[in-house]
Amino acid sequence: MSEHVFAGVLAAWKHGIDVHDPAEIGAVFAEDTLFQGAHPEPTRGRASVVEYYDGQPAGLRVDYQIIDARRSSDDVIAGYAAADFTYAGGEVVRRHVTMVLERRGDRWLVGHYHVSLKPT
Repeated sequence: MSEHVFAGVLAAWKHGIDVHDPAEIGAVFAEDTLFQGAHPEPTRGRASVVEYYDGQPAGLRVDYQIIDARRSSDDVIAGYAAADFTYAGGEVVRRHVTMVLERRGDRWLVGHYHVSLKPT
């Protein structure tokens, strides 16, 4: 169940990145999300996520592989994935992505997002 939920959120996140639709990406994040992307400082809030992805170059795509997903309570799932971000020119940047999903009503939203270097 946990991996299924995590996969659904990742699929929506991926689609938004692949079609360069920051609002679509933002829709899977909680209004009060804590977000740590590739920038050195974390941000808070869905609007900061939308702004971050709006600043990413057109043509960026992402592929991922789920490493683990675990439910820590009825309303919280922690997910960990390997993600390869491919730029329009072909450069691939490999990262690990951690998301803490929180059930908000009938939806699962990203309450915390953290990206880190993937060892070579």
